[in-house]
Amino acid sequence: MNSPIRLNFVQASTLKSLFRKDWFIIGGLLFLSLVPTLAGAMRVAEMASGAEITPENARFFEAPLPILSHIISVTLYSIVGAFQFAPNFRRKHMRWHRQMGWVLAVSGIVSAWSGIWMTFFYAKPEGASFLLDMIRLFFGLLMLFSIIWAMVTIRRRDFKAHEAWMMRGYAIGMGAGTQVFTHLPWFIFFGPEPPGDLPGAIMMAGGWLINLLFVEWIIWKRPFRPARQHSNPLKSTA
Repeated sequence: MNSPIRLNFVQASTLKSLFRKDWFIIGGLLFLSLVPTLAGAMRVAEMASGAEITPENARFFEAPLPILSHIISVTLYSIVGAFQFAPNFRRKHMRWHRQMGWVLAVSGIVSAWSGIWMTFFYAKPEGASFLLDMIRLFFGLLMLFSIIWAMVTIRRRDFKAHEAWMMRGYAIGMGAGTQVFTHLPWFIFFGPEPPGDLPGAIMMAGGWLINLLFVEWIIWKRPFRPARQHSNPLKSTA
C-alpha cells in the first residue's frame, strides 16, 4: 500500500513536470514571436521619429493605419497566444483564458485582414511577385477561416474542435517567426543577394507549412475525446 506521503510526493513531482512543460511551451512561442514583434517595434519607432522616407518605406508613411493595425494586432496575437496554448496554465486560469480568448480572436482577425489588405493595396516592395501574393492570400484567408470557425465551434461547446482550429490559426499567424529559419540557408550560402520570385515564395510558404504540419501532428497524436453534447429533454422523457 502506498503511503500518503509518497502519493503526495508523486503528485507534486507530476505537477512540477507539467508546469515545467507549460513554461517550455510559453517560452518557445514567445521566442518564435520575438522577430515579428521586434520588427514591428522598429517600424513603429521609424514612423514615430519621422525617419527619412525611402522607396522601401514610403507606402507606410502614405497609409499608416494598415501597417500600424497589423503591427499592434500581430504583437497581441503572438504574446497572448503563447499563454493560451499552455494546457495547465489554461486550466489554472480559465477566466483569464476566456477573456483573453476574445482578445486573441479579434487581434488574429485584424492581423490576417490587414495583411491581406497590404498585400494587394500597398505599392509592391522588392521581392514581391504574383505567386507570393497568391500564397499570402491563401494563408491569410485560411487564418481568417480558422479563427472564425474556432469561434463557431466554441459556441457549440465543441472544445476539441475549438482548440484545434485556434491552433491552426495561431500557427499561420506565427509564420513570420519560422520564415526567419526558412530564409537562413539562403543567406548562409548566397549572402544578402535577394532570392528570385520562386525561391522567395517557396521560403515564405515553407514557414507557414512547417508550422501547420507541426500543429497537425500535435492534434493527430492527442487522444480523441468526443465533443460535449447537449442533452435532449424529449429523449429523456420518452
